[in-house]
Amino acid sequence: MTKQTIFVYGLVLLLALSLVYTRVTTRSLYLQLQAEQQYRDDFNVEWGRLLLQEARYAEPRYIEKVARQKLGMVFPVREKISVIRLP
Repeated sequence: MTKQTIFVYGLVLLLALSLVYTRVTTRSLYLQLQAEQQYRDDFNVEWGRLLLQEARYAEPRYIEKVARQKLGMVFPVREKISVIRLP
């Protein structure tokens, strides 16, 4: 075998190994990307659920219900309401 033939075989071997390395790395990164996308999707679902929950807690009916049931609050009778006028 000549030096050129050995050099070409060595170069082909090096290119084949670099191709294998690139494919393995690409697959690994693709799997990692899919996992991160699933993670993002889970967070988006959670975010939507929290937005719905926040909207529910901001409703006056819900606030009044919690105030009555958990805090024992009631609307005062008309005679106990005082209006303060600022100058």
